[in-house]
Amino acid sequence: MLRGTAARRYAESVFAIAKDQNSFDRWLEDLATVRGVFSNADMARFLADPKSNTSQKTAVVEKLLAGKVDRLALNMALLLVQREQAAAAPAIEREMQRMVNDYRNVAVADVTTAVELDNTQRELVKQRLEALTAKSIDLQTKVDTSIIGGFIARIGDVLIDASLQTRLQVLRQDLLTHTT
Repeated sequence: MLRGTAARRYAESVFAIAKDQNSFDRWLEDLATVRGVFSNADMARFLADPKSNTSQKTAVVEKLLAGKVDRLALNMALLLVQREQAAAAPAIEREMQRMVNDYRNVAVADVTTAVELDNTQRELVKQRLEALTAKSIDLQTKVDTSIIGGFIARIGDVLIDASLQTRLQVLRQDLLTHTT
């Protein structure tokens, strides 16, 4: 299995090609397609099966991906198969997305709220997070009623917890600590 550093090297190579060709979006789509094919349970078993030789595996992958991805993306997929590293496709895709986001000055914000946000609320949260980060925000939302109100935002390794649940826990702790 490919570790983060090796996946990063593949992603860096793909990023350099995509930057030269101004084809970030196409590469991201192609990497998602490759990941989808390689993540299929039957395909993963086939690619991991030592009874199948590399030429059989590359023929199957080429047949599945031909016409669905750019030739360079197909070459990368075949290289992963030949090096027995097809399981690395998700890590390569994640690294590439991170690099493209950094290049475009975009941050992904995973925001949890107690209720579904309407478009106005989504835009307000997005604007506030953009002001805090000085980046364009790709807002990903989910609902968790246990936070009672407010929101929790995770942007990379930064956590902003403005939930009512946390405020109540802090208040409770303060009350418990200040009683005599």
